[in-house]
Amino acid sequence: MKHVIWVANLDAKKTIAEGRKIPKRFAVPNVRLQELAQACKELGLNFQVENKKYPRSWWEEGGRVVIEGDTKKKELMLNIANKILEIREKRKKK
Repeated sequence: MKHVIWVANLDAKKTIAEGRKIPKRFAVPNVRLQELAQACKELGLNFQVENKKYPRSWWEEGGRVVIEGDTKKKELMLNIANKILEIREKRKKK
């Protein structure tokens, strides 16, 4: 099964209407495609990065990853958001 996860789906600065798919308390502010790809890589996911515009905000930079796997999409998004936060914490400590 393939899941498409857009940068906007994990962005805490977006509203549900603007494309956020997870609760705000788990979302990450200002997610970048590079961070999304790195989180997928560190989680060992089978994914492809696509540099496309999110249809609801076509004027903004963004992108998406297409992930193949059996995990539920919401669970996958929560895991990726957590991993992005971990990556940012590690970067801050350096």
